[in-house]
Amino acid sequence: MDIEQLKQLQDVDIHITDIYQEKNALEETLRNDEDAYQEAERTIEEFTKNYEQLESEKKAKEAEIQQTSEMIKRWDMRLKEAKSGREYQAFMREINGAKRDISEIENAVLKIMEELEKIDKTRKEEKQKIDEIGQRLQQTADQSKARISVLAHQIQELELQKNSIAKGITPSMLSMYEQIKKQRQTAIVGVKKSICQGCHVNIPPQLFNEVIMNNKIILCPHCQRILFYVEDTVVEEQKPKRNKKAV
Repeated sequence: MDIEQLKQLQDVDIHITDIYQEKNALEETLRNDEDAYQEAERTIEEFTKNYEQLESEKKAKEAEIQQTSEMIKRWDMRLKEAKSGREYQAFMREINGAKRDISEIENAVLKIMEELEKIDKTRKEEKQKIDEIGQRLQQTADQSKARISVLAHQIQELELQKNSIAKGITPSMLSMYEQIKKQRQTAIVGVKKSICQGCHVNIPPQLFNEVIMNNKIILCPHCQRILFYVEDTVVEEQKPKRNKKAV
């Protein structure tokens, strides 16, 4: 009968699936940490570029304030040398206009300084985040990679074992097993107390008797899994006898 070999094959398949789940979980965690680290690096780099650009704008505006202040000084000197009221008014318009320009530039500088403060704060938060991720990667990456390597080796060994078992199973039965496994994950399930342990539906008495005989392949009429008999070994506990009270 192929049933015993199929049960062995399924045990190996389940083991392989469990190992793959652990391996994939470790790889995903490692990949997520590495992606988060790289993303934090890109964020810091972007903030640094913005910070440097704003710093450059701030310096340019401060230089503009300095130049305009020098211009005001020159207009002020010429104001004192004005020879007519009309010339005096012209110099005053230039001076007042320059002072308004300085006020506007100073407001712009204040906004830039506020933005620089925000960027610097966020950049420090991202730096702290990347340090935490870096520490976690340093602590776990080597262990995770070593464990992943061990799991990959175990999978290779189990695949060899699976191929060895599969050689003892007829091609038609192996094909049936693979098709059921694709649909139901588990292809072979036990029948206990006339109940399929895969779908938990009662098996008809005549079909259950055939499963017990174990001389041919029986499929569950409900879930279409391959069935095998599981002997009920549970022994009912005997209830303690009560002592009769003396009358």
